[in-house]
Amino acid sequence: MINNEKIEFSVKALIVKEGKFLALHRSTEISTLNELPGGRLEFGETAEQTVVKKVLEETNFSVEPIKLIDTWNFIKEKHQITGIIYLCKIKQGRFMLSYEHNNYEWLELNEESVSRMTFPFKERMKNWDMKSIMESSL
Repeated sequence: MINNEKIEFSVKALIVKEGKFLALHRSTEISTLNELPGGRLEFGETAEQTVVKKVLEETNFSVEPIKLIDTWNFIKEKHQITGIIYLCKIKQGRFMLSYEHNNYEWLELNEESVSRMTFPFKERMKNWDMKSIMESSL
């Protein structure tokens, strides 16, 4: 029996700057909902290496992962993505949007902004202690 199911692991970044977090809109997304920067691991990479690499590719920011914030899961019929979210600090770089995304926003860390995120991020983020995250990002 051939197993056509696929499981991938992904790392996302919560980048906080001046009290707001960076949200990206994927070019292929029909809705107006946003996602966090990041992407899937490649063989041999650590989660930290992946988040640094993917954020640089998508935003031109060099970041430092500070703290592991949460996990998330996205499961469809024969495809699963399991991931983690790091709070990241910008070390350097001038923002530049990659071809994968067609828009971005710096959003307040509040319930209204969280509602503008794609599933599963909105489901996870609504339970976060935003005050604690903001304090950790300083």
